[in-house]
Amino acid sequence: MEKESNMQDGYQTAYKKACEMIAEKNPQEISTNTGAVYIDDSNSLQIQYLGSDYLANCANGDVARVGDDTPVSTTVKVLILHYLLNAVKRAPTGRMISFRDVRGGGANYYPTFNKRAVLPLQKTFEINIDKLITAGARLSGSTETYGDASVTLPIFPYLPVTYVIWQGDDEISSSASILFDANVNSYLPCEDIVLAASFGVYELMKVAGSL
Repeated sequence: MEKESNMQDGYQTAYKKACEMIAEKNPQEISTNTGAVYIDDSNSLQIQYLGSDYLANCANGDVARVGDDTPVSTTVKVLILHYLLNAVKRAPTGRMISFRDVRGGGANYYPTFNKRAVLPLQKTFEINIDKLITAGARLSGSTETYGDASVTLPIFPYLPVTYVIWQGDDEISSSASILFDANVNSYLPCEDIVLAASFGVYELMKVAGSL
C-alpha cells in the first residue's frame, strides 16, 4: 500500500509540473511536433490518444475526453501532457526495436515493462489470437505480419506501438513482444513509454473482454 501511495504521489507531482510547463510553451509548436490540433478559442490542444479525442488546456494543463464527462485519471493526464511536452517530430525510421533497446533505460526498466505490458498481453491473447486482431481494429489499429498475430495501435498520432503474439504448441511455449519504431525516444522518455505501451495492452484487453 505504501508503494502504491508513493506512486500516486509521484504522478500528482509530475502532473503539477507538466501543467506548469505546458503554460510556458508555444501551442503552435506543440501542434507541429505532436499532430495535435490547436483550438485558439479555448486555448487548448485536441489530441488523439488510443482512438479517442482529448482536450488539453494550454493555460492550466487540465485534460478532458471530448464528449465524455468521466474524469480522466492522473496517469493518463500525465502521459498525454508528457507527449505534448516532449515530442519532436521525426520521420519513422522503419526499423523496429524492442523495449530493451529503448534509450534512457530500456534494459533497466524491462522487468517492470514485462510485468505491466508483455505478460498481460501474452496471457490474454495466447489462446485466442483472433481477438487481438479484432480488438486492434476496434481501436483504429492495423494488422501486421509479425508472429502468429500482431497489430499496431496509434497510441498517439506519431507514436505507434506494435503488439505481437506467438501462439506456441505442445513443444514451444507461447510468447509475446511489443515493438516500437527506433525513433520512439523522440516522443516520450523511457518511463512514459512503459505507460504508453501498457495502457495500449489494457485497452486491447478491455475490448477483447467485450467480444
